Amino acid sequence: EIASCLVGSEMCIRDRLNAMDKAELISILCKLYKANKQCQAILDVEVCGASAEAPLIESCRKKIHAAFFGRQLSLKNARTVINDFRKASQNKESIADLMLYYVECGVEFTNLYGDIDERFYSSLESMFADFVMILNSMENDSFYRRQSKRIRAVFEDTRNIGWGFSDEIARIYFDICFLT
Repeated sequence: EIASCLVGSEMCIRDRLNAMDKAELISILCKLYKANKQCQAILDVEVCGASAEAPLIESCRKKIHAAFFGRQLSLKNARTVINDFRKASQNKESIADLMLYYVECGVEFTNLYGDIDERFYSSLESMFADFVMILNSMENDSFYRRQSKRIRAVFEDTRNIGWGFSDEIARIYFDICFLT
């Protein structure tokens, strides 16, 4: 009997959804789609596939850029954009692209405005390390080859930045398994 259901129980929700007909399920999915941007992104990617990712990635890039160059720097907002995208898509290349873009924006920001603080640099370093981890987990070097100029530019554009930032970026950069 599925009459009694614990709120927040995925198993209970699964049981109830399995008991519903197609029209009821479509109605629920449409409500979720309208109610929440994160649900909309997930459903777009799940239902429409890769064709839905391009506009979503572009939207994410704009939000990341605004988090760095808008009214107030917000690393938290930029990271949230990437984390939300990861919930919607499992595409390693798309996730890696956004992570690299985050680091690129951060490097550009510090080169424009001068030294920031340790927290800022730590955030960029950890994102670059996560990017390299995903990059190294890819089956082949095709993404690396397509993005190698961007990746190399991050390494080169940090050379004159203090706080040990350039050293850490260099260390992470040389962990890339596709470097020849």
